[in-house]
Amino acid sequence: MHFRVQTDEMNYGLGMVTRAISPRPAKAAYDGVLIETESDCLVLTCTDGEMSIKARVSAIVEENGLALLPARLFAEMMRKQPAGEVDIRIEGGRKALIRSRGSNTSMACMEAEEFPDIGDVNGEYKVSLPCKRFRDAIGKVLFAVSTDESRKILTGILTEIYEKETLLVGLDGFRLALQRIQADNALPQGKNMVSAVVPGKILGEVGKMLPDSEDDAQIVFNSSHIMYSFGAVKVYATLLTGEFIDYQKILPSSWTTEVAVMREALSDAIERCSLMAREGKNNLIYLKLNTDGKMEMTANAERGDVHEDIDIGIEGNELSIAFNSRYLSDIVHNVDSDRICMCFNSNVSPCMIKPVEGNEYTFLVLPVRIFNR
Repeated sequence: MHFRVQTDEMNYGLGMVTRAISPRPAKAAYDGVLIETESDCLVLTCTDGEMSIKARVSAIVEENGLALLPARLFAEMMRKQPAGEVDIRIEGGRKALIRSRGSNTSMACMEAEEFPDIGDVNGEYKVSLPCKRFRDAIGKVLFAVSTDESRKILTGILTEIYEKETLLVGLDGFRLALQRIQADNALPQGKNMVSAVVPGKILGEVGKMLPDSEDDAQIVFNSSHIMYSFGAVKVYATLLTGEFIDYQKILPSSWTTEVAVMREALSDAIERCSLMAREGKNNLIYLKLNTDGKMEMTANAERGDVHEDIDIGIEGNELSIAFNSRYLSDIVHNVDSDRICMCFNSNVSPCMIKPVEGNEYTFLVLPVRIFNR
């Protein structure tokens, strides 16, 4: 096996695929990067058994073959190579000889036969999404995904595909995040929606890898596996099994108090109140919604207290309610629109946060029950 490759292209490919390397690989082969030759490129592959990533890298192939090299060591060695062309030769499948301008390195190969065969996912469900919007949507639901492994299904992000839109939903029992991506989708005959639950950790990595472009990412999945393709990269994952919570039953269809507020003013007030709330025993911030067009936000602790007055537009009843400051802050930080709408029914029912116009996003956060205040 013998090929020549540019260091920047090899480093880009390695930077993509090594995201699949686990800190504690379950198998020795999972600590390696598989390098396979094609007519005018290399295919790099890493896996941890649950997520696999492939990347194609342009190369001049002198002799076909494949080799498994220690991923971290090889990636670090490539980062240290001088800019330009690197010549890599595999001798007898046992040793890699890496030569570049003034540098010669030898590296022992791993047993390539032990690396799993990772083929493309063949599924009846296919969808295309703009990379930038898909990346942004992932980032705006990821914070709400559960980390409780005892409720495995909630550690994933629900992907629902409809004819005119794709929904991403994350929830952890205290808050819910939903993002809509407008796109025309071709559904199988007789179906008005198809869905899958993707491990949040894996979709988070996909979000970091997606380019900031309007090019489409291709998604193919079946009942057990999913594949994301964008540019020269493919990511493969095993889907989570089980019943995701029926989030539609959680979302309120009506409310008794509706508030319109400038996001920046609300965010700044939450930040200031959160500083004091963290000094208290319960990390709470308190909201009082007044029909005179003011929202009072307070937080207190032994070291002091904070009082904020925020201008709002309000329809409906006055209300006093309390929230964990971090949960409310996480949601507001993931809203882009200048004005947002907050919908309430009581001080013990969830608050829904949505755009003043449209339905691009929906967030839900549970309040904290308060007594004698």
